Amino acid sequence: MELKQKLELRKLLAPELRQSLQILTLPIMDLKELVDQEMLDNPVLEEAPAESLDKMLDALSSAAPDAQNLSPGSPSTEEDNQKREFAQSTMTKKVSLQDTLLKQLGMFADSADDIAIGHEIIGNIDDNGYLRASLEEIASALNISVQKTEKVLKIVQQFEPAGVGARNIPECLLIQLALARETDPELLTIVKYHLEDVATKNYAKIAKALKESVEKVLELVAKISALDPKPGRNFSVDDIQQVIPDIIIEQAEEGELKVTINNESMPRLLISKTYRQMARQKDLDPAAKEFLTNKIKRAYEILRAITKRQSTLRRVVETIVQIQKEAITQDISLLKPLTFREVAGIISMHESTVCRVVMNKYAQTPCGVYALKDFFPSKLPGAKNGNGEAVSSEHVKSLITDYIAAEDKKHPLSDEDIVKLLREKKQLDVARRTVAKYREEMKILSSSYRRTR
Repeated sequence: MELKQKLELRKLLAPELRQSLQILTLPIMDLKELVDQEMLDNPVLEEAPAESLDKMLDALSSAAPDAQNLSPGSPSTEEDNQKREFAQSTMTKKVSLQDTLLKQLGMFADSADDIAIGHEIIGNIDDNGYLRASLEEIASALNISVQKTEKVLKIVQQFEPAGVGARNIPECLLIQLALARETDPELLTIVKYHLEDVATKNYAKIAKALKESVEKVLELVAKISALDPKPGRNFSVDDIQQVIPDIIIEQAEEGELKVTINNESMPRLLISKTYRQMARQKDLDPAAKEFLTNKIKRAYEILRAITKRQSTLRRVVETIVQIQKEAITQDISLLKPLTFREVAGIISMHESTVCRVVMNKYAQTPCGVYALKDFFPSKLPGAKNGNGEAVSSEHVKSLITDYIAAEDKKHPLSDEDIVKLLREKKQLDVARRTVAKYREEMKILSSSYRRTR
């Protein structure tokens, strides 16, 4: 009986935990949509005018002693409002497949290790949706087993768009068929062994191999033709969307940086006093009482989750600002290598929580608008600056860009030339294949294509 009670308790707590994790992951506009929907679905939630904020906090405090400071917003000056409105009206971002995948990773990964591995996998998925690094390379970079890497890859391969994370076309199509619950063995055989014959329309050869009629083969090929061999192409980086930052980082007095949580677009919520009083009535119909009790409980859960999101976001960002202050105030190329685990250790927080906080969120800084994940550049193995400090991959990319921008276009720099410049001018020992990889990631053509006459 005791075991059964524990299992039931765990089952009851799971939805609240999932809701809290979801809210932690959401960027400001998605959170606003969720809050707007909650207000439609839950009659006990009301929007409070800004001037009634203090009264709202008093009401929440008296109703639930552990529910203080549950408002997602806070009073701000007219000057602050104007600055945010201006910033919000001009910020845009390029939509990417990686942003979409990271959002799903934050919601479905179960552990800090899985999130770290998933982050590395997603970082190596190209614009068409294919994984361009081997499992061995990813495992080596993270110092983990190939088996563990493959396990997380299988998770990523369940994400939208269907077929993402594949290493080749057959695997991409097989993932899509599996997600569509297509189990016809002949269909799977064609995808595994006869795609070249499909491309050349050699249906007779396929029919002979399967011992089926050409008509049957054509039916199966029609199903294959409905699949997408490039699942990532619909997430074009050329599509521009407005970005409203969750964080505003501004210069304060004496060179300090001020961190502000952007809540201006969020409604300020309170729990209806009328409904709370009604739920306490002893003569209330039992069904109505149960309905109101559940809705009030749900409202408190939402408010607590939003408050937790705000405080956690602030702690993470203030730590990032402390570490990356030089890059934020001077030049973003000065970013230091940083990991989720390092930030988590500083603020005594779980690594997976830091990852969920960072995903899908943007910060307005003195240098421009950046995704929070941009402040976590990877460390270039073996590379150190003149002070003996580790150098980030973003810093090396910035140097490569500068060298190419200043090159003689009639005699452009080869990747090997760039390697020599990095070694001679910056004392950075970077492999030629690393330079080539970074150049390709930045969509910079090779020297032969950059040459002009």
